[in-house]
Amino acid sequence: MAKFKSVVIFLAIFCLIGIIHGALLNSINVFVTWLLIGIWLIYSFKVLKNIKQYREFNSPHNTAFFTIGPVLMGIFYSVWSNFTGLLGENLLESTDLYLSWWSILFGFPYILYGSISLYRCFKKYNVIHFRRKSIKARTFGFILGISILLFIIIYWISFYSIIDFYESLITPLHFLIDLNLLILLISTILLLIVPGLFGAQTPLPQLTRDYIARRTSRLNNLTSPTPNRQRQTVRTTTRSSPTPSTRTVARTTRSVSRSARSTPTTNRYSTSSREKKTTQTVGRRATGPVRRKKTVTKISNFNLYKPKAARLSTEDFKCIFCFKLPEYPKDNGRGIILCPKCKYPAHADEFKDWLQSSNLCSRCNTPIPSSFRRNPKTISVKNYIIVIKHFVSNRR
Repeated sequence: MAKFKSVVIFLAIFCLIGIIHGALLNSINVFVTWLLIGIWLIYSFKVLKNIKQYREFNSPHNTAFFTIGPVLMGIFYSVWSNFTGLLGENLLESTDLYLSWWSILFGFPYILYGSISLYRCFKKYNVIHFRRKSIKARTFGFILGISILLFIIIYWISFYSIIDFYESLITPLHFLIDLNLLILLISTILLLIVPGLFGAQTPLPQLTRDYIARRTSRLNNLTSPTPNRQRQTVRTTTRSSPTPSTRTVARTTRSVSRSARSTPTTNRYSTSSREKKTTQTVGRRATGPVRRKKTVTKISNFNLYKPKAARLSTEDFKCIFCFKLPEYPKDNGRGIILCPKCKYPAHADEFKDWLQSSNLCSRCNTPIPSSFRRNPKTISVKNYIIVIKHFVSNRR
């Protein structure tokens, strides 16, 4: 709610600037231009925030937000350069092309980013995610590329042939070929042909049995085998209710007695008090058998055990060495250790064997601190299964 209010206030400021500037120049194009500047800044802040978040989780940008959004923003702001009342002067006056500071500042960055995203659909990504659904990246790349070509061609035909259509409140200021759209058209054609039709995508290693066996044997060869491997035992302590016992209640009574004392010098009476303390013991006996409270496992913050992935699945909770999910009570006593950086799990014994030959995480290749290597934090298998159920159920 606070973010929505800040966005509304931000847009209201630009609307106010647009109203004042548009009233001075008597142009509605100027008002709409200031409003679009505010929208562009908000969207750019959102893009930078998402990029930072995805880099933190080491996740690819294979979502609709990073593939469709920049292309639409680049095309729209390049088209609006023909209508803008700010920074709309043509920098290529001696040619039939149109390029303004508006196109360079607001249109070209997203045109470039959209072209890079289209290239990644053919060469880097395997799937493109649309919230809970996904589509093959190459198929999506062809759909997006053909849609861009059709839009640009239809726009140019309608823009330069039906001039009477623009005799309305908002009229274009130029009728030249936009250089941004021309660059996007050429780059899209090249991307559809070179990496799309004739390029081959680099396949990811599949988790086959042979691959798992090779990696397991490599892990076993790192250190000498230890048949009698000591496993950490997880001990749970229970608190029992205290048994009733005898207690002592002290009551103090005070009696004051006055006695007259005579002294050789003065005839005064002095009072003396004596305190008498009596103790009384009250005994209480326990009735019935002693009841013990059951131990209840409580995890206050599940995010401390969440693997750093944009979209979690059961694969993210498998051991990074043996590729198996923790099982209880089969793995009871082994324990789970999480990488301090990527938070991916590993069985404690396998993780410690790995640390004897390398100080890097097997998954994220991040250096593990020496303090963590000396005393790694171990989680019981039973508790980690609770963590897995929490995130898997929330994902569904």
